[in-house]
Amino acid sequence: MTQGWPRDAWRGFLRLLFAFGLWGLVVWPVTGWLGGSLIQREISRLDSHLHTGPSSLIGRDFVNIWHGGHEAIAHGAGVVYDREAYRRTLYPETGLVGFYTFSYPPHMLLLSLPFGLTGYLVSLALWSFLGLALFWHAARPWLRDVRLPGWAVLVLPAAIVNIWAGHFGFLIGALALYGWRTAQTHPARSALAFAVMTVKPHMGILIPVILAMKRQWRTILLSGAGMVALVGLSALVFGLDSWSIWLSSTLAFQAGLIEIVPRQPYSFMMPTVGRMLYAVTTDEMLVALGQIMIGVYAVIAIYWAHTRRVGTRDLGLLSLIAIPLILPYSFTYDMVAMCLVALVCAVRWGRWYGWQKLVFAGGFLVPLAQAPLAREGFWPAPIALILMLGVAAWRMAREARGAAPAAQQAVEKMVRAG
Repeated sequence: MTQGWPRDAWRGFLRLLFAFGLWGLVVWPVTGWLGGSLIQREISRLDSHLHTGPSSLIGRDFVNIWHGGHEAIAHGAGVVYDREAYRRTLYPETGLVGFYTFSYPPHMLLLSLPFGLTGYLVSLALWSFLGLALFWHAARPWLRDVRLPGWAVLVLPAAIVNIWAGHFGFLIGALALYGWRTAQTHPARSALAFAVMTVKPHMGILIPVILAMKRQWRTILLSGAGMVALVGLSALVFGLDSWSIWLSSTLAFQAGLIEIVPRQPYSFMMPTVGRMLYAVTTDEMLVALGQIMIGVYAVIAIYWAHTRRVGTRDLGLLSLIAIPLILPYSFTYDMVAMCLVALVCAVRWGRWYGWQKLVFAGGFLVPLAQAPLAREGFWPAPIALILMLGVAAWRMAREARGAAPAAQQAVEKMVRAG
């Protein structure tokens, strides 16, 4: 086994290198160039106080995880969900001023507590390392299915963006992969993953839809029970007021941000249909209509695949492509699991020079290519995702249709043998 390791590693490397067939000659150099440029630019802005700008630290959005946990330990959740107090306490700790707020529900504050125990840089390193390790573990079975090496997670464009942004991509992506992998075989494990995903609830909006399609009521009930348990634990630790403030004030504040999104620099990182449409029209009714229409398309694509007997696991993969098309408020760092889906689908289907691999290559590059292209006036992300969702659903349906006769033949063979 040891003697065969170099050969297996080499085969895994070659399989990854040619995952997108001929298009890999473009995909991998572009990934390296865009990822390298993003990290190099961040390092060039870094000062002795870890600032990368007047309102950002290295690790960027991790500031909220760290400061939220730190303040919850020091002063309780009341300060964390009081936006004025939160920003007031943030400045002495970090030297940052800006639009910071702890927008996550109180059971996310539970997960933030350990990261508030140490200094910022140590906590950021732990957050990034543990998140990447968790995602690697969750992704391994999916990569093994298509004979790709586990270290492929290191070259996912969204993984690079997520490390730069210090955000939730690894955590939410890992939970989604765990949940969909075991939804049919181990409902309790799947339910636990889906319950924890509610720390960022909008990322799981298709979970109950797909589980209901498949009539997996036990998984739905266990997920709901897990969520209630997490909510109850957070209320016990932080008090009911934390939930009251989050529901009545924080959610309204976050919803209000959607109105100012088109004027914010961070909007270039949004792969949403609405943000693309804002680039060509200021008519909010047209933007909303376009967002709704593409959202409906995404749900119909998944339902169509379901009617063609596509299994729960594959429907879960489709949901990871569909989420950025449905949500009006989503970012490229949320797309780590979607990147993995693009890679896995590229290996599963298409000739080495075919257009299908090109479609998956486009979706794969979205997290890194979105912001640079958007700054130049191009918004290709929704188009790439629309195409990828359609092609993946179609190929999954064909695969399911081909598997049905094979399964029937196996049953008939067993009957004859018996």
